[in-house]
Amino acid sequence: MDDNRRILPDFLHRTYTQIINDTEHLDVSVVNTLLPGDLTGIYDEATKLILIDQRLISAQQRCTLAHELVHWEHADETCSGTLGSKIERHTRMETASKLIRPCEYALAENEYDGDTYAIACELDVTVQVIEDFRNYLAMVPAMTDRRQQAFCQSRRSTGGI
Repeated sequence: MDDNRRILPDFLHRTYTQIINDTEHLDVSVVNTLLPGDLTGIYDEATKLILIDQRLISAQQRCTLAHELVHWEHADETCSGTLGSKIERHTRMETASKLIRPCEYALAENEYDGDTYAIACELDVTVQVIEDFRNYLAMVPAMTDRRQQAFCQSRRSTGGI
């Protein structure tokens, strides 16, 4: 087993502050600062430093931190060129899968008739994360509809979600 394997904290139902607290034992530092242009976050592998734009609202902070931590987990060193584009696509879908449960998404999708913004608000994520989650669902083999519906129904009836 690789002793240097990086393990992420759980993001599900965690606030930005809780995720920050969960990262204190990790080999990465997180700093809130002003970032230029439309940058919301940056990860630098050489310094193991994550910068988060301090102007972001709560859901944006949470999603950006989760995204940058996925970069940290994989020790990503580039975001440029073809390799960078592939890494970024993968990171976005992986981040979405760590922030959203399929069952909760399905319930919100049904409740809000597919309205992306309303679903994002309900799940405390950004619209971009909802779009990334939809792409994730389209690319991964999902549980069969019956198994997924049965799981959602059991969670709903027991108050588990």
